[in-house]
Amino acid sequence: MSRPALSPVFCATNGIVILSADDQSVSFGMLNDDNNVLKIRIKKTFPDYNCSFRILNSDDFNLKLSRLLSDDFTDEQNLESIKNNNRKSIIDKIEGDAPVINLLNSIFLEAISMRASDIHIESGSVESIIRYRIDGLLVDARRISQERSNAVSARLKILANLNMLEIRRPQDGHLDVRSDAYSLDVRISIVPTIWGESIVLRLLNRSDSPFTLDSLGFSKQHMDCINKIIETSSGLILLTGPTGSGKTTTLAAILKELNKNNIKIISIEEPVEYRIEGITQIQVNDELGLTFDTLLRRIFRQDPDVIMIGEIRDVQTAELAVRAALTGHLVFATLHTNNAIEAVYRLQNMGIPAYMAAAVLRMVAAQRLVRKQCPYCKTSGCSMCNNTGYSGRTVIAEFIPVTQEFSDLIAVEPDIEKLRSYLKKKPFTTLSDDAKEKIAFGITTEIEVKHELGDN
Repeated sequence: MSRPALSPVFCATNGIVILSADDQSVSFGMLNDDNNVLKIRIKKTFPDYNCSFRILNSDDFNLKLSRLLSDDFTDEQNLESIKNNNRKSIIDKIEGDAPVINLLNSIFLEAISMRASDIHIESGSVESIIRYRIDGLLVDARRISQERSNAVSARLKILANLNMLEIRRPQDGHLDVRSDAYSLDVRISIVPTIWGESIVLRLLNRSDSPFTLDSLGFSKQHMDCINKIIETSSGLILLTGPTGSGKTTTLAAILKELNKNNIKIISIEEPVEYRIEGITQIQVNDELGLTFDTLLRRIFRQDPDVIMIGEIRDVQTAELAVRAALTGHLVFATLHTNNAIEAVYRLQNMGIPAYMAAAVLRMVAAQRLVRKQCPYCKTSGCSMCNNTGYSGRTVIAEFIPVTQEFSDLIAVEPDIEKLRSYLKKKPFTTLSDDAKEKIAFGITTEIEVKHELGDN
């Protein structure tokens, strides 16, 4: 006996999809669980099966439906038909006669449902692989033919106002994608490869509000350090760590706390990942000459109390950050260093005199993100964690409060070992110490920490 099936057109028209089926039963997902007429009709259509029904929200329904519709991809679906399609990028809309649109929609919806931060579409010799970055790691999602991959690439280029015919040069762009619950700013990077194109889509959820500080996973000791930062009126706060270590999320959560007071906060970011009402957020645009240092010079006239610099990349930005801190502003900035202590030397290497760094620094911190054990399976793998054994991430960190004693040490340009020796005599929790504590509490695992920190 053949398995029950519904046509894509029927599913789209009636708001119903098949979720699962075996030889005896079939489970249906419905947009409207009160549609009893449809339920009776379905039961009459499949009298030999035990039919059950459950309600789906619109995003889950559209994901199922768009996957069903995207399977109807024929050779007649050519690039000209894609080009002639309108430029809508609303993923709630399902077009039964446009399989490539539904394929792209299903990719976006699946990525959202899996909490992905990035989508990778990578061309191979025979087919393309689609992967999602979830909790920092890439997860294989599906494989599609090169024909489909080329069609998706063309569709993305049209939506992002890129050159659809250009396949030999890299292209960057962005587009807006919306669903019932999400508004995404999608950053697109397309690079030619020997097999075709590599496409990376960075998903920035405009619907997200910043996380609260309590939800990020900082220890009580580190939360005490953060609360001291919030009470600080001037100086320079440095947060370090590699790309993807959660620095922007932490700073956004801190700014959200500071925003409760009657102060002017200006941030310079690339890109603006969290939109915070009440804060003046400026996005860097190198093509227009709106670099970090150029914008930083301009915002002094905006009378800010607090300034957030998304990244100190060069000596000009470093000098301006120090100048702002010296003139009574509270300045937050990020640096790419391995740990907190190295940030002090990074400033000196960028040309900031040791005595000036000592005068403005109030706190130096470093952080990483590690995956948390899945609460349902405890790393054995289950459907709730996409069989990875992990679900979500937490922060591990180290904070160095710049006391007068530590400031005096910085001012005389000691070697890094002297600073480390000083910290060993203090109640200082390193990244490794914080990680061991989270392992002991069953929050993460040794394997995960070793993957992030190495053998440190």
